[in-house]
Amino acid sequence: MPELLLGAVILVLGLWAINAFSKADPKQAARLLRALGGVALLIFAVFLLLRGEIGLAIPAGLIGLGLLGWISMQPRDLFAAYFDRRAPGWREHAQGDAGAGSGPRPPSGGKMTEEEAYQILGLQPGAGADDVARAYRTLMKKLHPDQGGTTYLAARINEAKDVLLRRHR
Repeated sequence: MPELLLGAVILVLGLWAINAFSKADPKQAARLLRALGGVALLIFAVFLLLRGEIGLAIPAGLIGLGLLGWISMQPRDLFAAYFDRRAPGWREHAQGDAGAGSGPRPPSGGKMTEEEAYQILGLQPGAGADDVARAYRTLMKKLHPDQGGTTYLAARINEAKDVLLRRHR
C-alpha cells in the first residue's frame, strides 16, 4: 500500500511540474534547466571522482561549470581573449566593418561592370554560364550571412552573378 501512495504522489508532482513548466517564461525555464543540469553534472563529476574515474569526471565537471556560467564553453572566447591581448582595438575595428563588409566598394555610379563581376567571382573574362554558377555557389557557401559572411558580401556576389548571367541570356 505505501508503494501505491508513493507512486500517486510522484505522479501528482510530475503532472504539477509539467503544468508549471508549460506555463513558465521560456527564458526563465531555460535558465532553470541550465542551472539544474549544471548542478547535476557537478554532482555526477564528484561521484565519478570518488570512484576514481578522473578521465570522465573532469569533462563532466567542466561542462557542469559551463552550464552554470562559471567558465566559458565557447572556443571563440579563447580567440577573443587572445586578440584582446595581441591587438586591443580589434573589437572596434571588427564592429565597424561588420555592417559594411570588406572588399571593393561599388563605383559611384552604382552599377557593377562586367570586369568587377569577373573579379568578384574570381573568373577570367569570357567564362561560361556554368563557370559563373559554380563560382557563385562556391563563394556563397563561404560568404553567406548564415555562414559567417556579411549581407554586403552576399549582395555583391549576387549582383556579380546577375551581371554575368544577363550576358549569357
